[in-house]
Amino acid sequence: MTTQIHFLECLNPSCGFRFPLDLGAFEGNFCPRCGAGLQKISPQIEQWQPKWNAPSGLQLVGVLDNIRSAHNVGSIFRTSEASGINHLYLCGLTPSPVVNSALAKSALGAEDRMAWSAHPNAVHVIELLKKEGYQTLALECTPLAKNLFAPLEATIPPAKAALVVGSEPAGVDPGVLALADHTLYIPMAGQKTSINVSVAFGVAVYGLLSSWSAFSQ
Repeated sequence: MTTQIHFLECLNPSCGFRFPLDLGAFEGNFCPRCGAGLQKISPQIEQWQPKWNAPSGLQLVGVLDNIRSAHNVGSIFRTSEASGINHLYLCGLTPSPVVNSALAKSALGAEDRMAWSAHPNAVHVIELLKKEGYQTLALECTPLAKNLFAPLEATIPPAKAALVVGSEPAGVDPGVLALADHTLYIPMAGQKTSINVSVAFGVAVYGLLSSWSAFSQ
């Protein structure tokens, strides 16, 4: 079905509800808020997403350490596919697309385009990745953690890097933290001192890629 998304506005001056609707799928004759008539204001803008490439030669993988929520994991799949992550390691309790169909609702097809593998033990995965030359970056608030947006000792992108995120509320496995080359935290201004793990993963991925890309230019 062809998408015919328009922004509509309620004709009732005391309501004025304005919202987008796919007129190819719904008639959109009456305001869902007050029941008055609607008028078409404008079609959706033509969207364009420029192609972006990660720093040349970088292999960046994600390690999901006991992320229970299938929706969060699906969102991480979507972010990973968009940002050019090479592989996702699903560890411990982390669901996979094979065993949890709910994951696909937030992944929106990214689960079919992303390379991934399931593993029972995140510590063993990190040990293997370090032997393969990966620099390990754990996203966790600890007394010795470094600000994600502050320069690391080496700002040059590593040839291989693994970003680790942990479960809520347990956090990253202490065994993984002991093996990490860097532990990073996301600075926060509000009273709530944590954000959703899938959001945190996205912030960290694009923060690191932006820093490395700026250095390589």
